[in-house]
Amino acid sequence: MSLKKWKLEPLQGSGTAIINAEDEPSGPPYEYTFARNLVRGVPHPPFIEESVWEAQKSQLKFQNGDVFVCTYSKCGTTLMEQIVLLLLNGGKANQLNPLHKNTLDKTKVGKTGGEIGKVWTEMTVVDGLKRDNEKERGLPVKACMGEDKARMSIAEFNSLPRPRILKTHAPRHLFLADNNQNETRTQEAHLPKIADGVKVIYVTRNPFDACVSCYYHPKPGVSPATTGCPFDAFAKLWLSHRVEFGGWLNHVHGWRKEYLRTTEDAPAPSPFMLWMSYEELVSNPQKSIARVAAFLEVDLESDPHLLHRVVEGCSFDRVKKAAEVALAAGMEGDIAHLRKGKVGDWRNHFSEELRLEFENEINSY
Repeated sequence: MSLKKWKLEPLQGSGTAIINAEDEPSGPPYEYTFARNLVRGVPHPPFIEESVWEAQKSQLKFQNGDVFVCTYSKCGTTLMEQIVLLLLNGGKANQLNPLHKNTLDKTKVGKTGGEIGKVWTEMTVVDGLKRDNEKERGLPVKACMGEDKARMSIAEFNSLPRPRILKTHAPRHLFLADNNQNETRTQEAHLPKIADGVKVIYVTRNPFDACVSCYYHPKPGVSPATTGCPFDAFAKLWLSHRVEFGGWLNHVHGWRKEYLRTTEDAPAPSPFMLWMSYEELVSNPQKSIARVAAFLEVDLESDPHLLHRVVEGCSFDRVKKAAEVALAAGMEGDIAHLRKGKVGDWRNHFSEELRLEFENEINSY
């Protein structure tokens, strides 16, 4: 296994060919087309369109109290969403739907016990914006993991009750909620500050484990692991900017700069941005969840059992079991996003040679 064995070339139209350089010209390329849409030059999954994103950028209103869970793909998104939602709903795990990634069901907003959930802004605030809308073509709306229940218009989004729990995988320079809604920017440009009162929780993860988890993403039949792509070939791709959201390296680098800028402008700890790792959430959930609670200004002392309920409610085994029960009861969905939840699984995928090459690529960024 070696990164040197592979090279990357653009596919005609969109996507990337991962070519076995040792077998040229006879070696067949592996085609990666999941991140085939470009948003201001950055690869995105097919359900995020540049025209829709541009409309969102100019029209969405972000306000004091909005909470973003921001991650690169497969770096602890679902776990942090579960923690945030449980802290805000009093630790009532039965109100959440992990089978659908705890997506807000907009049909229940304002009804007792049904208003808690997260919104993946770029993916779900699309009604009235898509040029080729599925409804207009007479096709069923089948967004992944229950996102169809959260599909909404700009007006519906802007009127949601606070606090809104929002998910994003956006690199910092494509973050929707900053103080300049229309500026064209690159990753190197000086970026405007995040909108006043908006809180961001950024979760990062050991890149070795993150790469392995992305290898199995998004689901069987689509993921590189189930479509014949060797792991070292995918690792070559994953370290590049050609994967969704511009790659882990660019993503973490851009958001780390934002975090350092935020902490310079505010007393420590920053009231506007919290930086956490997936590893600390797993290894010390009580301490980590207490940090999240303090950041969200949730008073744990007023309910001495809340922390325990949240710890129990966000355990990987409990969340996966709840999703399995919902699936067995006939709810539509799948549990591909709940694979293992382990720290250190990368050791089952990397040879020593590949580990050293991978580490050198990260250290030389």
